[in-house]
Amino acid sequence: MTAHRSRRRIASMIATGAFGVVLMLSGCAGQSADAPAATPTVSATSTATAATATPTPSATSTPTPTADAVNLDTPESWLIGFTSVGPLNLGDQISSASQAMTAFTGTTYDGCPSVVSYDRPASPTILIPDRLGTGVVEQVVLQGGPDPVALAAGSPHTIEGIGIGSTLDAVTSAYPALTYQDDKYTPHYAVTDGNGNWINISVTDDIVTGIVVRASTVVATEYCS
Repeated sequence: MTAHRSRRRIASMIATGAFGVVLMLSGCAGQSADAPAATPTVSATSTATAATATPTPSATSTPTPTADAVNLDTPESWLIGFTSVGPLNLGDQISSASQAMTAFTGTTYDGCPSVVSYDRPASPTILIPDRLGTGVVEQVVLQGGPDPVALAAGSPHTIEGIGIGSTLDAVTSAYPALTYQDDKYTPHYAVTDGNGNWINISVTDDIVTGIVVRASTVVATEYCS
């Protein structure tokens, strides 16, 4: 082999090798361009789903008004419950009741110191008897007087809408579990909360004339004794 042919062969091998390097580099460059890093995106659907996943308070979560929310100036808005009438609660001190009865005139009659009577035009009379002399509210009595229908608009009422001046039909419809108490002198109706507390309802000529809230089904014939 002559020196001239050897130099031509070496040059050819170098050229071929260089071409291969070019191809390898081109292949690497092509692979890099064809496989860009994927950038994650948030679709409108997933965004909406995330937004609606946040819980919101329902209307039923509104807390029930407490005794602190009672409007002392509007007795017609007071609720009659199984242990209370408006701001008056069984077990409270009778001496503190006057602070809640600012819309009424409180009276203790001569010869009847065991009963405090609260009166207001166009509203039922509210009595707080203390026949046992404990100084504690043991019962709250609403009386409709001779014309209970005339006092209906100004009467406290149960959550079912029963108050002084309501009809017997309304009472029986409101309380399917109503019981009749066949007392000799004070026959009346009564409904319980199941915990020993009662709303006692006196009726005359199919009209509610009296309501007594206490832990008993007894309605006294009179309170000054």
